[in-house]
Amino acid sequence: MKSVLGFLLAASVAACSVPGPREPDRYFVLDAGIAAGAAPRSGASVVVAPTSVSSFYDTQDIAYSRAPGTRAYYQFNHWTERPQRSIHGQIASRLEGAGPKSGLRLDTRLVEIYHDAAQEPGTAHVTIAAELVDPASRTTLARRSFTRSAPAGSYDAPGAVRGFNQALAALIGDIERWVDAELRSKPRQ
Repeated sequence: MKSVLGFLLAASVAACSVPGPREPDRYFVLDAGIAAGAAPRSGASVVVAPTSVSSFYDTQDIAYSRAPGTRAYYQFNHWTERPQRSIHGQIASRLEGAGPKSGLRLDTRLVEIYHDAAQEPGTAHVTIAAELVDPASRTTLARRSFTRSAPAGSYDAPGAVRGFNQALAALIGDIERWVDAELRSKPRQ
């Protein structure tokens, strides 16, 4: 009997210590919004390998920073899918199958994607490293890192996501122009 009363007392104390309702989880789509409205490319197509990622960003959690050299994850705010998968799909939709086959491959790596929240409303940062590779000769023909930032719409995860989408649209445009310039400068036999 004492153990039953002890259990009931512990359960009631635990129930009283639980704070009010918690914020529900929210999920956001990382979408540069360029596929639907962009003009078709006229340049040669490249095969786009799956985007790799730095381990900290290999998650559906949205990252932020409130001090230089630090990162954390928003508690109740997440991506609908890991950013590298979304980024790969958006880059591939622009560069694969556009024109004649170049025989080249684009390798990309998501270096960082975070909301710099040191000052309100903050800035969304995205950095992607890219390599244009000739798979036949296993030669890297060109290598470049791309970084874009955009102001967060508000000092929270939804505002940061608006900034990420804007920065990603500009960054994918940068990659597309770079690939086209490299293909023009390195004619294939």
